[in-house]
Formats: sequence, C-alpha cells, structure tokens
Amino acid sequence: MKILVTGANGLIGKKIVKQLVSNNKHEVFATSLKKMQLEGAQTFTSNLQNADINNLIEQLKLDAVIHCAALSSPDACEVDRFVCKKMNIEVTSRIASACRDYSTYLAFLSTDFIFDGIKGDYTEEDAINPISYYGESKMQSEEMLKTLGIPHAVIRTSLVYGYEEKLSRPNILTRVVQYLGKQQKYRVPTDQIRTPTLAEDLAKGVITVTENKINGLYHIAGDTKISVADFATTIAKTFNLEESLLQKVTTRELSEPAPRPLNSSLIIDKARKDLNYNPTPLAEGIAIVKSQMNL
Repeated sequence: MKILVTGANGLIGKKIVKQLVSNNKHEVFATSLKKMQLEGAQTFTSNLQNADINNLIEQLKLDAVIHCAALSSPDACEVDRFVCKKMNIEVTSRIASACRDYSTYLAFLSTDFIFDGIKGDYTEEDAINPISYYGESKMQSEEMLKTLGIPHAVIRTSLVYGYEEKLSRPNILTRVVQYLGKQQKYRVPTDQIRTPTLAEDLAKGVITVTENKINGLYHIAGDTKISVADFATTIAKTFNLEESLLQKVTTRELSEPAPRPLNSSLIIDKARKDLNYNPTPLAEGIAIVKSQMNL
C-alpha cells in the first residue's frame, strides 16, 4: 500500500511511520510543518492549511491517509478558536474530500475529550458531548466524515505517552521527567480519570485498521483506568524521581483555559474483539519508555 501519514513530527505520527517502515510492506510518505527525516519514509514539509491536497493524493497515488496532524493542545484550541477551526476542522474536511475524490481510505485520529466526562467508561455507542473547543473540533470532524460516506475509520484515544527525539510537543510522561529531573514542582490533577495509552500500542492499532481498510469507530487506548496524578506518581517512581515534587491539585485549582472532562476513560472491548488489540500493561509501558530514553 501507498500510505501518507500527516503530522509525522508528532509522537503518534512518528511511531506510526516507524512501524509502517519496519514491516517493509508499504511505500510510506510523511508530512509535517517542519523539516524532518524519518528513515525509510519519503518525507516532505507541507502546510496542510494551504496545500493542494487533491494534487498530493493524485500525484502519490495513495491507497490510504492516516491523519494525525492537529492542534492537539486543548488550551491552545480554547484560546485561539480560529486557528483550531482551520487546523482541526477545515484541514480534515479538505483531506476527507480529497480522499472521496480519489477513492482513498482515511484513518482519522480523534480523542476522549469528545465526551463530557460525567459517566466515564465510555464505549463507541455512548453519546458525545464535548465541553472544550478541542473536543468540539474533533466532534465536528467525526460528524463531517459520516456525511461524506467515504471509507474511513475514526480512532479515539486517551492520554498518549511515549518518547521520540525532537517531538513537536511534549506529553505527560516527558513533562514529568523534565520537571522532576530538574527538581522543579509539577502540578497534576487528582480528579481527572483517564486510560493512558502507550504510543506504540496506538500506532499498532491504527496500522491494523488502515492495512485492512476497516470502516467504523474504535476506542484504542490503555486498559488501566487511573487518575492523572496517580499516573504521574507511577512515572516518578519508575524513573526514580522525587514524588514530593508532584503537587496534587483539583482541576478547578489548575485553572486551565480549556475545561477538562473529569472521567473520560475509554472501554476498548470492541478493539480487542475486532482488531485483536492488546495494550501493554501500564507499568510495563512506562518502563519501555524509560529504556528508550536511556534513563
């Protein structure tokens, strides 16, 4: 297959490209806003907000697009809704329309922030009700994909963690290690419940969906339901960092621009059944990342 990965300078995009390249079955293309090199893939810079996406798909003769590119900081989305709309909604719409025009399969990365966090333990059948503009932008994209009627999958995930060199933005694990490694305090919420996802596991699930051109909605996440504060504590213990530097607070005390769903934990039974998805246990996942960081 000829597969294009957008947002390949981010953690998820990089892991997907690496796994696609390693199995030697595909011709892999990767785009990002900044110049990068990914061994085994044809990489090029592209501002998707003004790129000729139809021409891109036609010239590369793509079989599938894995769309990871997004403004994924909830606070950045809340503060600058104009940029969020252009990147998360309009770019996705243009990519989806181009996929429709050239009969190209699309795998779209979505989020647990599409839920309001009141119930928790969300399945693919549960009603969505985002409380932040980031969640709203992903919801609008999901709804748009339904109306286009193209072959596609929507993949929702939760609190992805992992390590790669020169990432476009940090994740909770790298932040905890960075702050505590410098003996700096780091505030973490005790009342936000998530299902942390090892980036390699998510990449594997996305690739399974894409290679088989599976249509539908899937929750691909970890299988441990845990508070962000307890997750950060587990990271600190694994990396032998000073746990007392973690300041455990409530979401209200954090006072972040974007509202957070308090319990956005995802149920992954459908992915287990349909995709043979089996996530890495949380403690083992953190240890894997520690070994990757040579710490």
